[in-house]
Amino acid sequence: MSAPPEPVSPAAFFALPRQPLQRRYELLRAFFHEGLSAEDVAARFGCTPATVYALARDFRGLADPADAFFRSPPRRGRSPQPLDEALRQRILALRAERLSVPDIKARLDALGPGAPSERAIGRLLKEAGLARLPRRTRVERAVQTASPRSAPESRLLDAAGQEKFQSERVAGILCLLPWLRHYGLDTLLEAAGYPDSESLPPLPSVLAVLALKLSHVQRYSADDAWCIDRGLGLFAGLNVLPKTAWFSSYAARVTHAMNQRLLGSLAGLWSQRELAGASANLDFATLPHWGDDATLQERWRDSRGPALQGLAVALAQDPDSGLLLHADAGVRQESRADSVLEFLDFSRRHGPPMRYLVFESRFATYSQLARLDREGIRFVTLRRQGQRLLACAEDLPLAKCQEVRVPLDRGTRVVVAHDTTARLRVYDGALRQITVLRGGHRRPATLLTNDYDSSLADLLRRYARRWLVEQPISEQLSFFHLNRRASSIVIKVDFDLTLTVLASNLYRLFARDLPPGFQRQTAQALFETILEIGADIQLAPGLCRISLRKKRNLPMLLEALARLPATSVPWLGHRRLVFDGATRT
Repeated sequence: MSAPPEPVSPAAFFALPRQPLQRRYELLRAFFHEGLSAEDVAARFGCTPATVYALARDFRGLADPADAFFRSPPRRGRSPQPLDEALRQRILALRAERLSVPDIKARLDALGPGAPSERAIGRLLKEAGLARLPRRTRVERAVQTASPRSAPESRLLDAAGQEKFQSERVAGILCLLPWLRHYGLDTLLEAAGYPDSESLPPLPSVLAVLALKLSHVQRYSADDAWCIDRGLGLFAGLNVLPKTAWFSSYAARVTHAMNQRLLGSLAGLWSQRELAGASANLDFATLPHWGDDATLQERWRDSRGPALQGLAVALAQDPDSGLLLHADAGVRQESRADSVLEFLDFSRRHGPPMRYLVFESRFATYSQLARLDREGIRFVTLRRQGQRLLACAEDLPLAKCQEVRVPLDRGTRVVVAHDTTARLRVYDGALRQITVLRGGHRRPATLLTNDYDSSLADLLRRYARRWLVEQPISEQLSFFHLNRRASSIVIKVDFDLTLTVLASNLYRLFARDLPPGFQRQTAQALFETILEIGADIQLAPGLCRISLRKKRNLPMLLEALARLPATSVPWLGHRRLVFDGATRT
């Protein structure tokens, strides 16, 4: 940062002018008014006599010399245009309904072109003496903007229609439709029994929410680009997606039973397709809640540190494929120790049956570990860390420990661990106890397992892969989550979480058919490097041609699409999808 300018005395301000315009004025005044020669003026102001003569010549040519030195600064921007009286009364009537400036703008845009800007609306309200509205909650905003006149004319595509249009940024999510059809996910959505709306059938309604999940929109406002992009609407078989109020009202009609039917059918599909094995990683996440609800509990959130009000979510993930097997948004602190048993009941009903579980200590009590052992289920869990256990771990002599090279998905890690047995008061028999002294931990970590057959390196690798489930947890809070602080879309958390599982798994199925370097990338990385792309779209009877614009990974994407069987999409008027590269960027 530069130092602040030194203060100038009043006499020095006139004797030694610093600004160019002031120097020019004093120079001409000395030349014309004081009658000094050009040489004397040049010596006083540090210039050449030729400069003095040039400025004097230009000054004589001015029509109004005073305008050159004392004119007012020009006004920036366009002059405000007066609003006609009918529009003015319309805006005042909308404010009488306690609508904010963005809500009034959305209402006027729905009536047709020619609506004034938000700045013009705000200026009119200020001139009318109306103060700003008090801050409202998201639920209040959703209720006040839920007007039929503010909703866009979202409609189903005409099966016999022909048209051409463009999608500027999110046409890449249309490339996920072949995977959606290939694995029959649309059939599972229809069988889940989701409701329809006044204007849309059940499947396009759910796909409209899924399209937003997949597209990584930073802010879901009441009138943003996502609700007019034809590519997002085409994903759900619509001309455009509905606006904010529609999503909130539709989510309010979704029940917990519908979400459970979808999650159960998804788990059965992964078992049938042999995409998920008999092992699962379990972990908790916290979905923050930004309103006031006395029924919610304070929960610790690792990504931000402090505790906050929210809902605890139990997630189960297949360690090999990365697919999310189950999600439960109704975990209470007093019942979270039963989460592992509830997941086992879910897997027995829908599949695949579990034989190996890796979870943290909060998922089960020691007595429940004994029950898992009696049922023939092997487990690896983190033992609860107390001061006595930590002291014993730190006092372990290094001579009794062994250095283990743990193979990971990317390279290896060398850790120092101690392998022994331990007995618990509520557990019949001995458990294998592994204490990891060094290797990425700030303090010693103690693992308990009933697996005596696996090597120490295999057990440590198995538990290290449990941390992979934290990746989709962070994604659901940043990439997939609709109920974020900046969003004006308010939907039920259970429905939001269920579609998060579906969207995350759809990205994992997409990554399976990509080269090995992309199979472990996050959904956000896959979207930004591959699917964030524009397209020219042509609709004809029986055909939907999507010409993707040039991007570095476009050839790889087209090769992956070519390996899937050609199929028609029922909600697109039974049109066959054809993907190719556009001739322009």
